[in-house]
This record gives sequence, C-alpha cells and structure tokens, in this order.
Amino acid sequence: MTLGASGTSGASPSTPASGAPGHIGRTLTYGAVSAPADAGAVPELPAERSTSLYGEASSSTELFGAANAPGSPVNRKTSAYGAATDAGSHGVNLPPMELPGLGALGAAGGQGPSTSEPAYRRGAVSLPPELLSANRESADLVASTPSSSSSRLWLGLVVAAGVLLAGVLAYPAWKNRDADMPATAVTEKERASVLLRRDDSVSRDQAIQSLKALTATYPKYTEAQAELVVALSLRLGELQAEAERLRTQGELLQRDIDERAAAQATVDWESRVNALKAQREDVIKLGGPLRIEIDRLRKEVDVLAEALEAAPEVEPTPALAARVKARALHAGVTAAPDALALAERLRNVEGAPKAWSTVARAEYVLSSGSPPESVAQSVSELEALRQADGTLLRPYVLGARLALRQKDPAAARSLLDDVLALNKNHELARKLLEQVSTSAPRP
Repeated sequence: MTLGASGTSGASPSTPASGAPGHIGRTLTYGAVSAPADAGAVPELPAERSTSLYGEASSSTELFGAANAPGSPVNRKTSAYGAATDAGSHGVNLPPMELPGLGALGAAGGQGPSTSEPAYRRGAVSLPPELLSANRESADLVASTPSSSSSRLWLGLVVAAGVLLAGVLAYPAWKNRDADMPATAVTEKERASVLLRRDDSVSRDQAIQSLKALTATYPKYTEAQAELVVALSLRLGELQAEAERLRTQGELLQRDIDERAAAQATVDWESRVNALKAQREDVIKLGGPLRIEIDRLRKEVDVLAEALEAAPEVEPTPALAARVKARALHAGVTAAPDALALAERLRNVEGAPKAWSTVARAEYVLSSGSPPESVAQSVSELEALRQADGTLLRPYVLGARLALRQKDPAAARSLLDDVLALNKNHELARKLLEQVSTSAPRP
C-alpha cells in the first residue's frame, strides 16, 4: 500500500491535480508528491533539478524514490538506486527481486524480464512506506550498535581507567598522611629525636615517655612509632653494655682474687682476698635485676619492631627511612640474623653522613661477638662518622667499647673523656671510664 498525494492511505497515486498545467513537485518524507491546492495560482516554472540519494540528476529530491506527480514538466526521474522510471510509475523503486521460476519482476507487476536492459535497470517493485521505514530504522540500529567484543573491550578499558584514576586521586592523600599530623605532634617528635642524640639515660627516658604519649594519641604516626623503637633499642643497647661492663668487672675481680691467693705475697693477703670476694658478690647481685630489665625491655621492643615490619606497598620517603632505621637498630642490638642486611638497606635510604646505619652495624658487631676484622672495620667507620657529625654521642660510646674489645684502653679513655666533655650527665660513659682505670695493669 502506498501513500497518495495527500499523504493518506487509499488515494490513487495516478490521479493528477485538477488541470495543473505544470506544477512543481514537493518531496514528502516517504516520497509521495502533492499538488498545490489551487493549480491556477501557480505560474508554470521551468523544471527544477536536484540530486537524488545516490547522486543522479532528477526533477526532485527523492529520499526513497517516490514518483513525480503526473503532468510535471519533467516526467523522468531517478530512483534511489539509480534506475530511470517513467512518470507513470509510482511508489518506491527497488532493485528487481529474483524469484525461483519467475525471474525478475517488472514495474508492471509480473512481466517477464526485458532483454533490452540489464537486470538492475528493470522496473521497481512498490512496497509500503511503513515497511521501508522499519527496514531503514533496523539498518540504522544495526550500524550504530558495536559488536559484543568491541563492547567488552571498551568496558574493560573504562573500568581500568576508573581504577587508575581512583589510585591517582587517592595516592597523594595516602602519601601525605603523616604530613597531616598537627604541628605540635611533629615538633614533639623532633624534640624527642634531639634528646636521643645526647645519649644519656635521663634524656633518653624523657624521649621515650614523650614518644609513647605521642603514639598513643596518634597511632598512625609512623615516624613517631619508629622513633620510639629507636629510643627503646638504644636503651636496650645501653643496658646490654652495662651488663657487659659488670661481667667484665666480675672477671677482673676473680682474676685478682686468684692471683693474690696464689701469691700470698703480703701478710694481709687473706683479708684482701675476702674483700675482693665481697666486691664480686655485689657485682653479681647488680647483674640479676639488670638481666630481668633487659628481658622485659627486649620483649617490649620486639613487639613494636614487629609491627613496623608490615610495610605498605607505597609509603612516603621519610616514613620509609624512619621505619628502616628502627628495624636496623633493633636488629643490630639484638644480633638478629638480618642485622647487616638491614643496616645496608638503611645506608641506601638515609642521607649523609650515614649516621644511623653505621651505629646499627657497630651495635651488631658488639652484640654478636664479631671477628677482629669486623671490629676494625667498624672502628674505622665510627671514626669517620665522628668527624662528620660530632654532636651524636652514641658513636663515641660505641668506639670506646670497641677499643676495650681490642685491648686498647688509651683509645677508650680518650673517647670517653670526649663524651663527658660534651655531656657530663652520661652515666654509662662515667662507668666505662672507671672500668678502664681499674683494668689498667698494676705496677
């Protein structure tokens, strides 16, 4: 069924407008042409030429090949597929359809194929515009719909881009989480770090109390947590040094007792031996509570250091350096198997003059009973560190302890004098200096 000139169904497509001598065809959506209501009011105009859908010249622009109204000056037109039709043909011109046993259908409705024209130039078959509209909409939908594989590819790219964007937006906030700490918290942590450089027990205890309060208030402050582990590790190292000093003092007293008892050189040798035995008993008594305190402190710092091992995949450089510093010092003081590896890692992440990696290595040498070659290397490293940073007192104390290990009391005395000159409250340095004096050969 085709639409007539008025655009409604049922009108005859071949009925011309009343007496129109030469009207101009108008293009409707589905190709039907309507004549003006008053044909006499329109003067005869020359035929207009326009281009059809596929570019051939025709008397009017035909989107789907509708015929011109009869009686037009130009009765020959070009269909949507380029076939020339007569003015009497109406409807939509499509390529001929081949049916089995019938050949191509002509424009006259069932005539056989013409031998004078090729198949694509034969008469067209008229279809209702409703079908043409549905076909065209279906074709547009298919052309505009991507394939399933392309859809999945685009969906994957969109999801990946969303995840990447979320990571990029979230990383700065995560990266600067320590920078969001209040200024008072950062200042308190820095003050505790300065106290640790003085290395005496009073200053260290103040730093430990301050850092414990700070980490309780800000449990996600990684640098404060790491600095607390550093302070406790330094305290543990000092207690171990004190225990070593008492052990050495007890050994010296026992040697003196044996020598006097064997020589019996003086009349009062026996009373002297008894006095030395009493001193040795006092040293042994001091060692008991000290070992208990060492065990308690080691358990405490082990728990805090273990919490620092669970590092995130990405973290700010200051937090990373602080965490590695704490782990390296803890491993060095406790003679852990990975102490040297952590000290080397700390050397790679900390700035010059590589102070704390040198301290961590020296602590490991002293706590593990390293061979003389390692002792000599650590002595050299500590000397270079003291030249670069003379206000950090732990390298002086460690150097004195290594000198005593090398049986060099003169070098130990010189370093301990320097410590007391810089900080007269350094109790361990005073005790070690007394040990050097008592261990000097008797005349």
